[in-house]
Amino acid sequence: MGVSNKSLAAGAALLLVGGLLPSLAAPPQRDAERGVRRALIRLNGLLAERDPAIAEEFLDSAETLLIGSAAAESARGRGEVAAHFTRIFARPETLAFSWRRVEVSVRGPVAWLFAEGELLRKQDGVEKREPYRLSGVLELHGGRWLWRLFHGSQPAA
Repeated sequence: MGVSNKSLAAGAALLLVGGLLPSLAAPPQRDAERGVRRALIRLNGLLAERDPAIAEEFLDSAETLLIGSAAAESARGRGEVAAHFTRIFARPETLAFSWRRVEVSVRGPVAWLFAEGELLRKQDGVEKREPYRLSGVLELHGGRWLWRLFHGSQPAA
């Protein structure tokens, strides 16, 4: 059974279009990087405001993972992430971040970032600053960059 030129051309076109679809679904690189940076800013604002909606910044998946800088700070899935922030917000201190270095890389609908700066702890009008590093993976869903992995750490002085 022979293969016609028409069949070969149709197959090649399907492969070409199929290979391009992931990149067509993703925003342009510069827009994607800005979107990821906005997700980092949004997360920080919700943290500082003690807003429970912060959990909605994380992908609703059993594979979503948050690892904080303390040994017991580990949450898998949006439900555990929400419970984690409920515990954080019950503390007398307010937390926020001040980033001095943020690096973002994007490939299609997946992005990863590294941020370095300080964790700000505010309580009774006193602010304490501690070194903090963050690595994360975000995915684009419905036009929003959502956290799939948040891994924070406090480097030794």
